[in-house]
Amino acid sequence: MIDVLVVDDDYMTASIHRAYTERVAGFKVVGEAHTGAEAIALVEQQHPQLVLLDIYLPDINGLDVIRHLRARQT
Repeated sequence: MIDVLVVDDDYMTASIHRAYTERVAGFKVVGEAHTGAEAIALVEQQHPQLVLLDIYLPDINGLDVIRHLRARQT
């Protein structure tokens, strides 16, 4: 099973991504975040293997979220 975190500030879009991902065999949504800070916290808690990440978030740009997560891996 591949654990997935859905990150999107639009609640409807996040809900659609979650619903679709949950219907795909082999994938399980372990969380849903609506800000970059929530995404970082949930990655640290849930350790998902895949993050469906929006670029435009209200607090932190999605690319900066990726940079932050990659810096913590080393």
